Amino acid sequence: MPLFFAVSMTSLLLSLLPIAAWLLAGYIVGYLLSARAVSVLSRAITPFVWIMLFAIGYRFGQQLSVMHQVLLILQTAVLYSVGITLLCSLALLVLFRPGTRAQTEQHDLGIMHVIRECGIALAFLLVGLGLATLATRWAISVPVPGSEFFLYVLLFLIGADLAHTPLQRNAIRPAMFTLPLVVIIVSLLAGALIAWATNTDIRHGLLLGSGFGWFSLSGVLVTARLGEFYGATALLTDLFRELLAIVVLFFAGARYPMAGIGAAGATAMDTTLPIVRKTAGNPFLVTAIFSGVVLSLVAPFLLSYVLSLFD
Repeated sequence: MPLFFAVSMTSLLLSLLPIAAWLLAGYIVGYLLSARAVSVLSRAITPFVWIMLFAIGYRFGQQLSVMHQVLLILQTAVLYSVGITLLCSLALLVLFRPGTRAQTEQHDLGIMHVIRECGIALAFLLVGLGLATLATRWAISVPVPGSEFFLYVLLFLIGADLAHTPLQRNAIRPAMFTLPLVVIIVSLLAGALIAWATNTDIRHGLLLGSGFGWFSLSGVLVTARLGEFYGATALLTDLFRELLAIVVLFFAGARYPMAGIGAAGATAMDTTLPIVRKTAGNPFLVTAIFSGVVLSLVAPFLLSYVLSLFD
């Protein structure tokens, strides 16, 4: 158990430091530049989001290529990720009010635009996945930068954009403190409910609901304790939660930003933060970062506790 905590907390610290550093660097540069120059930089956010999704798809394809019992793992991961994301989103839709009319009108560009954006996102993911599959089949090496590289560029651009966007009074809202708590409770309940409905050990359901989208953490911890099959299932469940969160954000982020941020789980502080900015706007970046950090802090402890139930 102490080893789990040491590994997970070190991983969390290593994740938080570059996020804070790139946001701060972007903010400083944005502060020094003119508003017009920052506006030009901000236009690069959307293209970099698509490129990052391509890199995520490529990484997903690489991970699939080394897994055994792929079909069963995929079926289980899809069931849990869809079920948990759906129940979390529904709970948050009920508990939190939609965005203000001004926010909605500013960021809601209509259903056809949303479908187009989701289609582009899916296309980049599939191209990355296809390239990884071909590279594995043909035993060739493709020099694709990791998604972290594009994420850091996006964080820099968001930081620069924030330098010319004054923090509004309602950016720090009481609901932001409730949001991660709701995500934790509903994720665990959803995991347990799915396990019960499929006649599976409840502990496995709790385990698959405890990662909150942080697949690199859950994959490592679960593999070390329960073996490759469950580790791969946990990894893909959280990876799919991240991908589904992108869809939820595109469809609901403008009208129901809290639901979109909650669906993003721990990834709201990093991978899906650019999507939050694009769909919900800068006023919800503080909420997204706070929720993501809290869930990232809770995940290693919760995963370690649930794993201890298997003793």
